[in-house]
Amino acid sequence: MANSAGLGYTEDTDPDCLTDDVAVEMLRSAPWRRIALVGDSTAHGVGDASPGYRELFWAARVVSVLRTAVGEVEFLNLGRINATTRQVADEQLDAALRFEPDLLYVACGGNDLWTDQPDYEAAERNLDRIFGAGRKIGARLATMTIADAVPEDQPQLAPFRDRLDRINKVIRRVADRHDAILVDLWWHPVGRRPDILSADNIHFNISGHAVVAAEVVKALSAASNSH
Repeated sequence: MANSAGLGYTEDTDPDCLTDDVAVEMLRSAPWRRIALVGDSTAHGVGDASPGYRELFWAARVVSVLRTAVGEVEFLNLGRINATTRQVADEQLDAALRFEPDLLYVACGGNDLWTDQPDYEAAERNLDRIFGAGRKIGARLATMTIADAVPEDQPQLAPFRDRLDRINKVIRRVADRHDAILVDLWWHPVGRRPDILSADNIHFNISGHAVVAAEVVKALSAASNSH
């Protein structure tokens, strides 16, 4: 069986990954000790195994590195598979706020697209509600766009790619309004790797999670060193 994405990578040789030692040093000055994660399957953690990579989803990787870097970190993952932005706001937000996080990470938006006519304005309102509530309690906010992994050799999927582009623009606007840390995966080359997707053709496999974790660490490091 080939390693990551048919490119022969392992976690140790993947140019888009960070070693734990490097990631730990990058997060030495991170101020966060209570992290709540809300969202859909991106938050919850879904993805097939990849030979040569530890079977850890991106959030678990980041929290593990952060704990090594700074000591005790409390982490609450409320993500639920198939959740829409409305469901995240209605069903996860209150529990996240009760946790009193100093970092609220929001990872959702894709499930709003599985309908005949996506309501992008409603999605934006839902995200504003989530981000606004987190900001009100003094939490730092973080989020990510959805990577572009739509196969280029399947032109029939072009309309869905347009939907992804639009929801990502929504996520960027909300992140900008609320001064959120943004991990913008839309243009990341990992999405163009062959076989980066799990068997469901929707979610990244574990090699993708390793790359996403590296991008999150980079973003958190930049944010912690700029304040």
